[in-house]
Amino acid sequence: MKGFVKIFLNYFILIVLAFLFECFYSKLSLNTIYNIIENILFAIVIVCPLFFLDINRLKKYYFIISYLFFSICIYLESIYFFLFKTFFSSSAIFVALDSNVDESLEFINFYGNKIILFFSLLILITVVITLLKKGKSDYEKLLITRACKFKILSLFLGILIFLKLSTLIVYNLPYLIIKSCIEYETESEKLGNYKENINGNFNNISRLSKKDEEEIYVIIVGESTSRTHMGIYGYYRETTPELEKRKDELLIYKDVISPHAYSVGALTKILTLANYENPKKTFDGSVIQLINSVGFETYWLSNQRPIGAYESMITKICLSAKKHKFLTTTVAGESKVLDGRLLVEFNKIINNNIKKKVIFLHLMGTHHHYENRYPAKFSKYKAEPVTNFKSKESFIKINNYDNAVLYNDFLLSQVIDKLDSLNTKSFALYFSDHGEEMYDDINMAGHNEDIFSQKMFEVPFILWQSQKFRQEKELFFIEDRKYMIDDLFHSIADLVDTKSDEIDSTRSIFSKYFKERKRIIKDNIDYDEYFK
Repeated sequence: MKGFVKIFLNYFILIVLAFLFECFYSKLSLNTIYNIIENILFAIVIVCPLFFLDINRLKKYYFIISYLFFSICIYLESIYFFLFKTFFSSSAIFVALDSNVDESLEFINFYGNKIILFFSLLILITVVITLLKKGKSDYEKLLITRACKFKILSLFLGILIFLKLSTLIVYNLPYLIIKSCIEYETESEKLGNYKENINGNFNNISRLSKKDEEEIYVIIVGESTSRTHMGIYGYYRETTPELEKRKDELLIYKDVISPHAYSVGALTKILTLANYENPKKTFDGSVIQLINSVGFETYWLSNQRPIGAYESMITKICLSAKKHKFLTTTVAGESKVLDGRLLVEFNKIINNNIKKKVIFLHLMGTHHHYENRYPAKFSKYKAEPVTNFKSKESFIKINNYDNAVLYNDFLLSQVIDKLDSLNTKSFALYFSDHGEEMYDDINMAGHNEDIFSQKMFEVPFILWQSQKFRQEKELFFIEDRKYMIDDLFHSIADLVDTKSDEIDSTRSIFSKYFKERKRIIKDNIDYDEYFK
């Protein structure tokens, strides 16, 4: 067993380096202890198979592959812990599966710094030295008796059972990746029906409005925009001057939240019948299918490409739109394309001869890198911003974010101005998929459900209505209604005068029958209780 200990020490050195790195930049916690125990046990599990190989070359290859694999796991979870002061979860990996290479590189650039570079070099040097010092004799010494093999097999199986029963397995990165991949594949496969079944399977569907008149409705899906950085919601900077000009024409809801702090989790609920009470209803129908089924021409214009190693689940839902276009589908690096490009496609649709249409605009919004979300002429904010977390990094990111919000305001005003000029029955509804932490409550910029803050769930929810729309449709507006946008399906059905057995008017924020309900974020946390 002496050879076992010698091999194990190579893995243990990596564990110690990661542990010291984590402890140096964060307080020692119970989770950190659990994680190091899991890492030690996982290293033992990885070492065990080495002693059942009889050919030295196979031993060498197994050690190199397993050691590199373990090094990558240790490195990734340490960097993640350094950035977010928490360990990986299924949701974090789920987001990673739904991200492309450009987004991943952008994420690294956004959060990268000298400390991460130092740790990266430290791990790299350790790995290189370990692999170079391993000679042929090291593998020849790993010959053990049948009795020892039995002990190692017992140890291997015992640890696996212990990891599972003790729930320490939830700290294991490979386990989380496999689990998340299976869940992702299952969910994605179920969503595949949307493209073929564009009208859904709604029961007793009908439309109250029978008039043969032109109707143009626009639903603007924002990205990573927190209402707390919008002037129209009371932010100290005038980041929404164009919306302010139309303030009297807008229904501005002040207590709307998202169910999740990441896009795929939020939008698969927002765009479908799913909610936290019935998450499986993701597959029972989307708001796009609903609109299709009552005779509208639907369009999905996106400044976000169909992302992921797999086809994005959000994309699968939106493919039920009769026409769709992604501005960043084929050109590498197009994550820097400005949302203003959507206006060109938007105007083409506005000017076509279709009388009844609903246009979805999926923005890049205020997604990081924030400096890539607006043109130079919108670089207004450069002075030191108001924040409790004062650093050069926080000042730069807050200013860039506020400039992105300013450009977002311009884009919204362009859409509203265009609709207003048509003198038709129309509305423009704007909301964001989730919010963004911007050095308000915690010392970070971005969104992450593992270290969530209130700002990550607070979203804008604004409705503009044309004069003709207001004359024909009465909405019941109470600005501080407690609403979560996993019920958006019912609210949009209300706006387009559609009824079916699946539609519940008590879940429409615009209805006089609206009833407040518990707002459960992350599927298990009562938002109003947690943040009260």
